[in-house]
Amino acid sequence: MKKPSILKQLSGPLALVFMLSPCVNDGAVGEKKTVTLSRHETVAEFRGTSEHRCRGLTSFCPDKCGHSGSLATFRIVNYLSYDKPGEYGDPKSDEFMFLLEDNRKQPKVPADILAAVNYLKQGDKVLLSWNHDYVTVDGSSGPQRPLTKLEKIADVGSKEWLQQIDRLVGVRDASGHGPAIASDEWVQAVSVKLKVYDDQGHGPSPDSDEWRSAIHRNAFGSH
Repeated sequence: MKKPSILKQLSGPLALVFMLSPCVNDGAVGEKKTVTLSRHETVAEFRGTSEHRCRGLTSFCPDKCGHSGSLATFRIVNYLSYDKPGEYGDPKSDEFMFLLEDNRKQPKVPADILAAVNYLKQGDKVLLSWNHDYVTVDGSSGPQRPLTKLEKIADVGSKEWLQQIDRLVGVRDASGHGPAIASDEWVQAVSVKLKVYDDQGHGPSPDSDEWRSAIHRNAFGSH
């Protein structure tokens, strides 16, 4: 029987348990080629951190391989966007985990991501996005799942919340051209896009808790 390709073996739900590359000793990085197999944009709930111990079988495991350490866990609440350009891209997931730092206190994520997670409390909701990439460096290949966004969802009705809604819905372009945030025109456009208003503009008053709750629910898929 023909064995499945190594790419197929390393993709799928089991591969998404940890955002870890195959357990090898870190070395110099040469020419790098990245193929994106899937993209995940989600709303997730922070479940906390725990100590993870690598179960690899190399001579560096578990204490010198860089894959033991502090593990952050998130429960996926809702998918905002999912794209699978590669045949073996990860499917949608119910959970996502990644190492914050290894057992030698070496960071495994960028400083802004580490700071964001350290600020979170268990149960906080975040915008969490990552890619499933297949990376080749100097002829050695394997899956990687780099984070592309981790941002706490702001309190409903706050200035930061309005800005998140604006970025998510895309009423204005990347340069900020369009109606001012919270203006009547902006509220109308956002409400129609998120289906809080019908095509005739009928719906709850924008200064009401009903409107804010409906916008939040339709934007993030959670209360």
